[in-house]
Amino acid sequence: MPAHTGRSADPATITEVAPGVHFVEGPASGWTTLVGPDSVSLIDAGYPGDLPLVLDTLETLAPGLPVETIAITHGHSDHTGGVRGLLERWPDARVVAAADELPNIRREVIYQVGVPQILPHLWKPRFVAWVRHAIQAGGLADVAISNPDAWVSGEALTLSGHEVVPQLTPGHTPGHSAYLLPAANAVATGDALVTGHAVSKQHGPQPIHPMFDHDHDLALETFAAINGQWRGLSLLPGHGPLLVRTAR
Repeated sequence: MPAHTGRSADPATITEVAPGVHFVEGPASGWTTLVGPDSVSLIDAGYPGDLPLVLDTLETLAPGLPVETIAITHGHSDHTGGVRGLLERWPDARVVAAADELPNIRREVIYQVGVPQILPHLWKPRFVAWVRHAIQAGGLADVAISNPDAWVSGEALTLSGHEVVPQLTPGHTPGHSAYLLPAANAVATGDALVTGHAVSKQHGPQPIHPMFDHDHDLALETFAAINGQWRGLSLLPGHGPLLVRTAR
């Protein structure tokens, strides 16, 4: 199911994972919508330039419903970029993330790839194309969110009526987290595990390229652990397509 707006040259592909749970593969990153009877919630929100597509997907899946909560996997601009625009429209919406990620989301510190990490790769066409898209999509914009809340370790969240279990998955950023959706037999993985990326030639579950990681060794440890732990779950990744799997 494509959602398209004339304000973007790239459509987003919407796939139903379970009743009320949809994965959206955007032009360069993905987000998940959780639709309830009275509200809709999101896991991540794309680049700043993806905001029209995020709004289109909300109107397609949850017409007229307010945004209740935006759960953030990590504070990179390709995952938090649409949040400020959403908060302008729904100022009562709550933003939640892991406690260790809040400084990054507030931009008190910045754990994000920069010029020193990118320069050694700029002879590769895939990386040049990624940089071009990231800049055009607003990747350098101010995406600070001033008042995010921390989820409580060991406690499930209820987002628009859906049970969501946060899990700390550090390495890509210090407080990176994933969100398990038990009723959907799925997990929103963020960038702890992706199924593709603009700079990667691989397809299927994989760690993101090392240049994007704050602590690459820890990110690899996390990837190895969760790739086994989540083998029977459908993957709703931060980058790449949905990977549907069934419990064994």
